[in-house]
Amino acid sequence: MQWLSAGPAILAAIGVLIVPGLLLGWFLRLRGFALLALAPVFSVSLISVAAIICPVIGVPWSALPVLVLALAASAVAGVLSRHTRAALRSPRAFDDRFVFAVLGTLLAAVIIGARLVYAFGAPDNISQTYDNIFHLNAIQYILHTQQASSFTVGGMTGIPFYPAGWHAVVSLTVQLSGTGIPVAVNATNLVIGALVWPMACIFLCQQVLGQSRMAALLAGTLSAAFGAFPLMMVDFGVLYPNLLSISLLPAVLALGIQVLHLSAVPDMPPVLRYLAVIVAVPGLALAHPSTLMAFLAFLSPAVVFVFVKSWRKWQRNWPASRSRALAWSGALVVGAAAVLLTWQAVRPIAEAAFWPPIHSPLGSLWELATNSLMNRPPAIVVSILVAAGVVAMARQRNLWWVLGMFGMACALFLVVSSFSPGRLRDFVTAIWYNDSYRLAALVPAVAVLVAAYGAAWLMGLLRRRLDDRASQGRGGAAPADAGTPPPSSAPAARLGAMAIVVLVLLTQLGGVQYAADKARSNYQLTADSQLITRDEMAVLQDMVSLVPEDAVVAANAWNGSALAYALSNRRTIQLHVLSSSFTLDDKIVLDSLREAKTNPTVCPAVRALDVNYVLDFGGQEINGGSHPAPGLDNLEGSGVATLLSRHGDAKLFKFNGCD
Repeated sequence: MQWLSAGPAILAAIGVLIVPGLLLGWFLRLRGFALLALAPVFSVSLISVAAIICPVIGVPWSALPVLVLALAASAVAGVLSRHTRAALRSPRAFDDRFVFAVLGTLLAAVIIGARLVYAFGAPDNISQTYDNIFHLNAIQYILHTQQASSFTVGGMTGIPFYPAGWHAVVSLTVQLSGTGIPVAVNATNLVIGALVWPMACIFLCQQVLGQSRMAALLAGTLSAAFGAFPLMMVDFGVLYPNLLSISLLPAVLALGIQVLHLSAVPDMPPVLRYLAVIVAVPGLALAHPSTLMAFLAFLSPAVVFVFVKSWRKWQRNWPASRSRALAWSGALVVGAAAVLLTWQAVRPIAEAAFWPPIHSPLGSLWELATNSLMNRPPAIVVSILVAAGVVAMARQRNLWWVLGMFGMACALFLVVSSFSPGRLRDFVTAIWYNDSYRLAALVPAVAVLVAAYGAAWLMGLLRRRLDDRASQGRGGAAPADAGTPPPSSAPAARLGAMAIVVLVLLTQLGGVQYAADKARSNYQLTADSQLITRDEMAVLQDMVSLVPEDAVVAANAWNGSALAYALSNRRTIQLHVLSSSFTLDDKIVLDSLREAKTNPTVCPAVRALDVNYVLDFGGQEINGGSHPAPGLDNLEGSGVATLLSRHGDAKLFKFNGCD
């Protein structure tokens, strides 16, 4: 399948992730690039909340409830905006600053998009990884049940809640484009990584660097410069919900910065900033709750910075400021307590947070310093820019909060990757399953801001040096007329263009190339692919014509055959390798189906599950596991099944042992 044929799915994904939030953002008085950058944040919130509302009111899942909720939320925002003071936006919100921010986004989209297309290979390839069994089947489960709520999707495996924001988004892409699930998944992830992520990064960088043209181009270029994100989230796991939530994180951080009055370019009146954060939080939480906790952790140094600064101001006029100081101090204590309680509550069961440390403290610090997280090749240029950003920001007290945010991201990775297992490590990082990969992917969300600041600072130094040399060369030359551009403007533009070209070339070496190559290896359909082999895929394609849509298939989820649900639209008895709904009947079928003629427990179990067909994909399991299903092996000579399709060792049978 060629990528051109995936065009409808890509356009549908763009519409799903942009249009609902664009409507709401307009009524929140957002204009210019802020309107575009925050649209995905609002869209994911609207989609996730609409998905929860639908089963409550008995409405089938589709784009219509999302549109209705977007219109309702926009109406509320419109009413509130009319009662606020004059908007802060510039009357020239769509001027050249907007154009260059869009150009920065397009530059990043081309770079990241090319990497993702290379990694995916073909648009209908799937990630041959453990978690993808759940992700693909969960989308099919949404389409079958016509509900995408985070409180219903988990029912597929018997759990009461699962953050289904990403799955809801992809299900809408499937519905609107009419493409298959694998194509919709890759198209949606392409849009998330190549469009949503760089827009969020540029918007965050604008809060500190301002809306200069060069800042937008630098931020866009550097958003594509990290091997740890977004490529690592379409490789390891596979962690698609984290891909979505982390792509939204920089934009939500930018909103938090505006609420704290730390932004160089606030885009909304204060009241609407609070409303925007309230709207953004559900989407971040329902994409993945751990990223909401990262938002709170990353923003905490900025909160402390504002409080300390305010306290010093209150001390200068203590009698008049005492009440305010005590009130805000109390609010800070209450807020900190609430965050700590939430931090303790929002975490998986202890057994799930089993990932061990992977480095010594020095090894983790080295990876942070060289941007080689998770044993990737060092990203030397990015590391130099981050170091320059740290030095430049350290010289300006009003930006120490940014260093605090970056330090928090680094500290979380340091703890998870190098601290010994125990209560401290569990308290700090069990929210992320004590998984170093997840916290490594969070570091670029703040590092991109520090690197962009460092790049802008170094360019400023170089430009001043060139200007000084130019003025020395001119000697006592008369100044140009007032209407003539300064002599340094054209060289500065050339310098900026050269810097962007050099950054694009140098930052795509090392870690980024390694991440793309590694991800690509997990999307290849081969004779011995981990999850679904070429022969097994051929059998699944045969199922569409050989097996009725309402049939139930006996299959061992561990060898990939459970993906008959997502890829062939045929339900298997278990839809994921981990399921709390595994029953005694399931066990009997998997262990003893071939004994249906002699074992009296088999046929009652078959009838209870309504099993009609059997998939035998052999003993190769994902991640080298060993969970044999002897009841499905060697059915040819058992007399209980008829072979319908065979490709290599992959076989499909019609079960007739209980007729």
